[in-house]
Amino acid sequence: MSVVLGKPEVPKHWLLDANVLFSEWTRWLMVALARQHGATLYFTPHIENECYRNLVRLGRLHPDDASVERAGLPQRLNAVLLPQNHEPYLADVRQVDEKDRHVAASALALRHQVQQAVGLLTWNLKDFPRKPLLKLGLVRMCPDELCVELQKTKTDIQTCLEQSVQLMQAGLAEQPSQNPTLYQSKASPLPQNHEDWIQFLGRNRMHKTAKVCSRPN
Repeated sequence: MSVVLGKPEVPKHWLLDANVLFSEWTRWLMVALARQHGATLYFTPHIENECYRNLVRLGRLHPDDASVERAGLPQRLNAVLLPQNHEPYLADVRQVDEKDRHVAASALALRHQVQQAVGLLTWNLKDFPRKPLLKLGLVRMCPDELCVELQKTKTDIQTCLEQSVQLMQAGLAEQPSQNPTLYQSKASPLPQNHEDWIQFLGRNRMHKTAKVCSRPN
């Protein structure tokens, strides 16, 4: 007989997967949502390694800029860089895809540390089975789900999105790139109006959020 698990509340502790940290804008969206919800952001050295290795490999960041940015990332995001102490918990999360198991194990280590439920924020939902993780006190969500769960109205979402852009612009002004890559030089401008936001959200896999924003006033 299967057990039906109800919809959990959004925790106050969020572990960010590398694919969430990868996007400059998504990082700042997480900061804006965390401030609104009173949540704390976390990641690990392994997660950080994966994020910046891919940013450099794909030409998103120059290696020198990546080193500087990475060194200051926890402070910039007001996040906690956890110790890499996930190994004792790997056996408990064996249902998670092997390459992502360290992320779930790190979330479980944090769960034992804070003695509260932990949110696991990732775009790879299929690699993190919901029910087994929920039984361990881990609530896995993608940024899109988190946004519509915490921001109940179209106005709330629009305010949060504007805050994310303001935070991102301030962060980039504080630590501008010293060696801009071709990708950075060709980056699309940030959204300026409603239509821009709908397209931007779609490009960034925020489809549920875009749907709410598309509703008539």
